[in-house]
Amino acid sequence: MATYAGNGLTPEVASFAQKHGLTLTAQEELQKLLNASVSLAQRRVTVSVPATVANLGPGLEVVGMAVDIWDEFTLEFADHFSVEIHGLDTPEVPRNEENLVVQGAASAFKEACRPFPTMHFICEHRIPYDKGLGAASAAFVGGFLAGSVLCAEELRHLEKSTEKWTGRSNSKEGLDVVDCSAPTNADGVEALLEAAIARGWNPGNVCPAIYGAIQIGINTPNGMRSHRVPCPHGLVLCLFVPDGQEEETGLEMELVDRQKAIFNVGRVALLINVFSTQDFSKFQKASEDSLALPHIAGKFPYIKGVCQAALAAGASGACAAGYGPSVLALLPGRTGDVLAQSASNQLEQDVAKAMLKAAEEKSISGQILIAKPCDVGAHVVAQKSALGPADEKSRISYYQ
Repeated sequence: MATYAGNGLTPEVASFAQKHGLTLTAQEELQKLLNASVSLAQRRVTVSVPATVANLGPGLEVVGMAVDIWDEFTLEFADHFSVEIHGLDTPEVPRNEENLVVQGAASAFKEACRPFPTMHFICEHRIPYDKGLGAASAAFVGGFLAGSVLCAEELRHLEKSTEKWTGRSNSKEGLDVVDCSAPTNADGVEALLEAAIARGWNPGNVCPAIYGAIQIGINTPNGMRSHRVPCPHGLVLCLFVPDGQEEETGLEMELVDRQKAIFNVGRVALLINVFSTQDFSKFQKASEDSLALPHIAGKFPYIKGVCQAALAAGASGACAAGYGPSVLALLPGRTGDVLAQSASNQLEQDVAKAMLKAAEEKSISGQILIAKPCDVGAHVVAQKSALGPADEKSRISYYQ
């Protein structure tokens, strides 16, 4: 009978080995398997995903902008499934498998041909929920990105352990679990884009949530593709977010008047030109829309007055955020010397107060979020994640 003293086994493994009469080699491999499982269970990833404003007026289901308001999602392997919710509008967010972060993570593992493991989800919500600012698509994107990272981590760990225990590399002769590897970064991002679009969300929300900045989503025979538009520094966004109003869905598929279609095409071209040339004196003209505006105005009659109030207070332009209920006002603002900065701050306050007052005149209460566009989309928050070998991590600090 094999002995169990002094061989580096934990009491649990030693007891199991003695009970079942395992050989020394089997004992060692069982201990390594347990160590690997514990190490994998300590893996954790945190991702951030920005809010988004779709359409920007005429760019229906095509154009969108990432906004510097972030939801943060942490996923970690666990013994029991659980969803922990913090932040804004949390009563409306599901705490079960219907949660969009959970569904995004499950889609990532399915894409990688891996079984979906038991996980603990921590969701920090800062993007107002169901207000036309892309909260739903942000949750799915965040879950998919985090799931992809953990799936790749799981496969990397299994591959490394397989080589160590059996002397076999990642080949067809290795374990079956490493034959279906995680997607590459490019494939993974495209898979994420396709998975989110397949759920019916506006590309004007999905594309900037993934890639940041201003994006143009183009449907091609090979699937959705996104193209970046330069987003100048210094822009300020005043977002009126109403209370008690829910996000509106897009327009029904129908034939449209030719002149209205031509009008929108011209405005979209001007909109892209405005951002490319940084001539925001034309933003209000560029953000005009003839297709969705009647639908939006009928559902949210206060939006027109809020937009007009923002313009009168000095905004370069204003439009509905997506299909409502929120309103975006754009200011060219935060650049220049100290005096110019002070004037910009005053302009932001003036526009914000004017928007609130106009809404209140229509008996609509709400809040103003002052933010800016952001160049980056969904990403891993490295300083809050526990991935890869622990070696020398104590000597690496983040100031971001």
